[in-house]
Amino acid sequence: MAIKPPSSSIAALAGLAFLAAAPARAGGLSAAELSLADAVLNQFNVVTFGNDQANNETEGRVAVGGNFTGSGHNICFNGCTGDTTDAALGATYGALDVWGNVSGGATLIAGDADIQGSNASGSNLSLQHAGGVNIVGQNAGQISNPTFINTAATSAGTTQNASAGTVKTGLPASTVFPFGATLPFQAALTDLSTSLANLAVTSGAQAVGPYVQNGPTSFTATKASGNFGGQTYGFITTTMNDLATYQNFAGINTNGLDAVIVVVTGNSATALPNLNTFTGDASVIWDFVDTTTLNFAGGWAGQILAPDATIANPSGDLTGAVVGESIDQGGEIHNLALPTGDLSGIPTTAADVPEPAALASLATGALALALLRRRQREEKAG
Repeated sequence: MAIKPPSSSIAALAGLAFLAAAPARAGGLSAAELSLADAVLNQFNVVTFGNDQANNETEGRVAVGGNFTGSGHNICFNGCTGDTTDAALGATYGALDVWGNVSGGATLIAGDADIQGSNASGSNLSLQHAGGVNIVGQNAGQISNPTFINTAATSAGTTQNASAGTVKTGLPASTVFPFGATLPFQAALTDLSTSLANLAVTSGAQAVGPYVQNGPTSFTATKASGNFGGQTYGFITTTMNDLATYQNFAGINTNGLDAVIVVVTGNSATALPNLNTFTGDASVIWDFVDTTTLNFAGGWAGQILAPDATIANPSGDLTGAVVGESIDQGGEIHNLALPTGDLSGIPTTAADVPEPAALASLATGALALALLRRRQREEKAG
């Protein structure tokens, strides 16, 4: 059953959720962005807008908007088929796609590596089972077992077991790395996060407060009111501080719904607890809409959408897609792809227009969130 805090807590929580829910951009979530975000959560296991410090294996595909620092662990295995050509993505992506530089290296069990920057000295990219490397910058490390190497540099650098005739140098950078200068998923995923939070407020979300002694340790979702194009959704709202109190947390019962979105606001000095028995449901989306620091004390499951957050899982395994500003990965990250089309009933721009009575409050929330994100960008740039 749903856990309900006192009415005063519900009112405070509703205010927090409404503030966090203001759209990040005036245009809201577009249909094209929704399709792209849905495809990303289905096709990628890890997406960071900034850096990815990977100290353990990742079962699915990885996209890194900044630099990737690996420890040689496996990427794209256990059901991961390698490159993806999902139409909504607009291009063919490899198993590892990096908009910055690579250091430390990784082992790609399936698929290609696409790198806009360089492969640093001491870094070994090991390709397995018919994988190759597209790299714009210099290979100062080593590339092992590639079926091909395409590079804009004048030399492929040090390679091991590269087949004769498969190395091409001096190519145009735009053909080696045809994805644009920056990772193209950030706006769509950020707009999805703020739009889901907004929708939770207008669809009668279940408000969950702190853990009550001897109370239930799992949340059972109920069907949200509204027309979602034939899809059924459940919305739950809570805060980081309240969620951190569930030390025997058993997760989410989706109750047969197509997707359950848990909107979590704020930050917490306490790491989120280990999920004791919840093995994961691909249709659970944890929307950490304004969280900037997200730490896990143990394992967690479900899609993690945290566009502003620095994420850390020192030891516990994460099961599901992980989207954040950056990640320091200690435990494993397991692939739990969101079924394609699960978000197809989410309203897009035309349906996101608020009622006139809510415009003033919504504008205030939008301005506050925009100023927060601008300040975070300026601090990172400085």
